[in-house]
Amino acid sequence: MAALLGCFITVGVPVLSAQWAVPEPTFQAQGSTPQPTPQPTPQSTPEPATASLLQSGIQHYEAEQFAAAIADWTRAVATATDTLTRALLLSNLSLAHQHLGQWPQATETISTSLDLLNDSENQTEAYLATLAKALNTHGRLHWARGDLETALASWRSTTAAYRGAGDVRGVVLSLINQAKVFQTRGLHVRANETLAQVGAVLQGAQPEAQAAGFWQLGVASRRIGNLRQSLHNLMAGLGVLEESQLDIDPLQLESLRSQIYLDLGNTQRALGEGAIATNQLSKAQAYQTQALTAYQQASTIAPSVLIQLQARLNQLSLWVETEQWSEALTLWPTLPPMMVALPLSRATIYARLNFAKSLMGLVGEGEKAKGEMRRGRGTSISHARRAIGGREPDWLEIGRFLAETWRQAKELKDPIAESYAVGQLGELYELTGQASQSLALTEEAIQKTEAIQYLEGRYRWEWQLGRLLKQQGNQADAIAAYRTAVNTLTSVRDNLRFIDSELQFSFRDDVEPVYRQLVTLLLGDKDAPAPEQKALGEIIKQVDDLQLKELENFLSCNVQRVQISETAVDATAAIVYPVILEDRLAVILKLPGEDQVLRVQQIWKSRQEVESILMKLRNDLSAAPDRTPEVIELAQVVYNWLIAPFEPVLGGQVETLVFVLDGTLRNIPMAVLHDGEQYLIEKYAVAIAPGLNIFEPSRLPQGLKVFTGGVGEPQTLEGRDFSKIERLVDEFEGISLWAEIHPPLLNGQFTRENLQQQISADEFSVVHLKTHGIFSSVPEETFIVAYQDLIRGRDLGSLIQSTNRPGRSPLELLILSACSTAQGDNRAVLGLAGIAVQSGARSAISTLWEAQDDPNTQMMIRFYEELAKPSLTRAEALRQAQVALLKDYAAPHIWATYVLVGTWL
Repeated sequence: MAALLGCFITVGVPVLSAQWAVPEPTFQAQGSTPQPTPQPTPQSTPEPATASLLQSGIQHYEAEQFAAAIADWTRAVATATDTLTRALLLSNLSLAHQHLGQWPQATETISTSLDLLNDSENQTEAYLATLAKALNTHGRLHWARGDLETALASWRSTTAAYRGAGDVRGVVLSLINQAKVFQTRGLHVRANETLAQVGAVLQGAQPEAQAAGFWQLGVASRRIGNLRQSLHNLMAGLGVLEESQLDIDPLQLESLRSQIYLDLGNTQRALGEGAIATNQLSKAQAYQTQALTAYQQASTIAPSVLIQLQARLNQLSLWVETEQWSEALTLWPTLPPMMVALPLSRATIYARLNFAKSLMGLVGEGEKAKGEMRRGRGTSISHARRAIGGREPDWLEIGRFLAETWRQAKELKDPIAESYAVGQLGELYELTGQASQSLALTEEAIQKTEAIQYLEGRYRWEWQLGRLLKQQGNQADAIAAYRTAVNTLTSVRDNLRFIDSELQFSFRDDVEPVYRQLVTLLLGDKDAPAPEQKALGEIIKQVDDLQLKELENFLSCNVQRVQISETAVDATAAIVYPVILEDRLAVILKLPGEDQVLRVQQIWKSRQEVESILMKLRNDLSAAPDRTPEVIELAQVVYNWLIAPFEPVLGGQVETLVFVLDGTLRNIPMAVLHDGEQYLIEKYAVAIAPGLNIFEPSRLPQGLKVFTGGVGEPQTLEGRDFSKIERLVDEFEGISLWAEIHPPLLNGQFTRENLQQQISADEFSVVHLKTHGIFSSVPEETFIVAYQDLIRGRDLGSLIQSTNRPGRSPLELLILSACSTAQGDNRAVLGLAGIAVQSGARSAISTLWEAQDDPNTQMMIRFYEELAKPSLTRAEALRQAQVALLKDYAAPHIWATYVLVGTWL
């Protein structure tokens, strides 16, 4: 699925302007670059030669000609005699060096700048403005190197200095930077509180600063995954421009409006991607239409050729993505003349690469169309071509265009832009089957990124190298290249925060395939001998690492790893790793015991065939109780894939099966698998672990203290109808027989504010909420229902997080009764796992589809009864409760919906 352009690098405030640091490309859609703050005035006027070089460097920097800016500012430093001017120039130099990945030079120049500014007695506005910019550059450097604490401290000092200098826009951007640090650390509440300070600052600002501030807030909100807030902020910025009498140049006004429209289109496009992931296709189409309208508006009013081009490029890529061929074929020939008119800059290089990527999509579709025509079956692109008299580009044309782009990147002396240009040219040769040329270009791209330690780009070319070596039949070197790519990704695990949340769905295209293709290589071909234990162990490690990265991508923050040994934790638990690959389903079993024996079974069916069976099983399970015969038939098929091959070695010591599930398998409750006579839950306790290094294993303490609450009244919120829950009070009263419960927050009392206040006022081992809710792979579509409110998953996790304050016992269990997963979303359990991780819970229990009220209440009460027994694990308690429910309700639709995610002890 296509993604928006931009690996997230934080807001950078250069001397001359407060601006977003230039995003690195994935070449799908481009965003604009906020540039509000003017340069500060030094205490004394610089010498004419120094002033001229300073201004020349500013112009080169704003044109993203970073090497030229460095040359100007280096010469200016040599002529500058005023302390503030020298400090200013050195801070600028550091920022430009950072853009080019020149970290030693960036570190040296900002250190020298801050040494010059080490004068706590000087509190003039000029001094504070210069200090603020230097501190901001210092924070950006440490952010880029992964030192969050130093970055945060620098940006706090930046905010204070900007306040002293009376610079509203600087305050806004430095607060946004702080919020991103909090978000990255998983402190969602702190991030929101910091962004709320931005809103307060903007309330008293002049209209122009307000509009620019709302724009920056909108971009920041999108980049931390809060798309609704992004939409709200961008619309607010447009509202200020339309409702206020601004005393600014009309061109400046239209420039700001066009850039807000461009980012509004990007946010609407991201919302459309989320709707597609959750199978809401009509909503996705509406968002895509709105995005195209916003791009058109940006293109129409933009005084800048670059913004016009970026808007049209985004239109083109979206039309290619949504297969609107007539529009794409009409637009693409109009864009090259616009590029010729642009000055050479990194933004120009990225625009050209974006364009080439869309052209490659058009050519690929055109090639497919020609094949269909030869077989007598026309396709829509061929129809579109005939209807408008247009044409697709050809491979040679794109190759020449990319070669020219590479030449321009060399002329710019920008190694990052050059690495992308030569790497994408290598990709073109890969697609056209010219392996030797592609190999040489790919290796050159790798060398470019190695020279500047640009890991975020390097893994792409290492992955490309692996693909090429595999095509040549060089299995050993291909595996080595894939391992290098994965190691590069692992080494920048913290730096995955640089991947903009706009890339939520490109994770599936740009990160996940690296792992899956390596796993496929390690397993070998169909005729290859069975993999050795070492290879199987490596596969498990890669699967665990992929699961962790997927969860971090969902949460937009880092997840702390837990180093455990399952043998030391539970000698009766076996771990099952099923992995859905393009040509097979591979299942690895890790048996308990000191030797950690691994077994593997490979089912040679295509991914499409496996997923088709799984989706049909899920539909039959959640549809109605009368689908039981169909459920059992398909549940046996899946049992034969996952369990039957290992039955001989499972008997005896194994009591619990822990599944690290993949893809569509996550939508299936493993309890329902059937051997022809019994369900799996009748033989084993079952748990789901989204990676074994995420949840800390611990047995439940005795004497549970349970926080309870929920909404039973019917409500309509955001156009969704939520039905009445009849047995809300009955469930909590039944639980109180077996555990100490907090007086429930019911109906009108169950509000966000009351939840936060009461849950933080006491210490609880269990949080049990009975209310409607949805889990989804899209954070915005993951929520529970409060009174007249939807509490999104990240907010809920952060509210519950207050139970884990220092000195308190950790939250053992989060139970979300009466919830369900988003229909058609094969990664929806990510939402449940995400809430559990963010709340700090060691495990969570919920339902995959909405449970019937009476049996749900019965099951939950029985679960607590079983938990009260000192010898039972959470997984075994849930098993006992489900088996009891199975005796009263034979249909799996009733009893199979429950899943335990996290530690099973």
